[in-house]
Amino acid sequence: MNLKPKMSFYRKLLVPFFLLGLLFDLNVYKRPVLASSDLAPANEKDLALYEGMGVSYVCLASRKEINLDFQKSLGVAASTFVAVIQSKHGNKVIDKNKEISVENKILFENATFRILGRAIQTCPDNVPKKSKQEFNKLIKQLQNSKKK
Repeated sequence: MNLKPKMSFYRKLLVPFFLLGLLFDLNVYKRPVLASSDLAPANEKDLALYEGMGVSYVCLASRKEINLDFQKSLGVAASTFVAVIQSKHGNKVIDKNKEISVENKILFENATFRILGRAIQTCPDNVPKKSKQEFNKLIKQLQNSKKK
């Protein structure tokens, strides 16, 4: 049995990869982290951008031609909003010129409220009546709490 042709085939196949490994340092543990570990808090422009992206998604997804469930679409948009704030800004937001750290649950509720409000303005025909009523109820509660 002659094994030489098989060995030369493997040798021809593996030698370039071996040489490539010698030319490039493949040890990723020694490399310094090039990304900045300081995450800037989300400012009003950032929040408006992420909110606009969420509204765009909700309005497109809830169109009659596509007919996705509005509440699910709103949930996906709010979850994406939270994920971006979490990953890009480390859950930090600038509020009244102060940097604050916000929990995911509060971010989700806030994102849902903001996106729903803008969706009512942007694509009112796509927003179910029940969602509009809940939004208006929350607005009245907020207005009453500010009066006290």
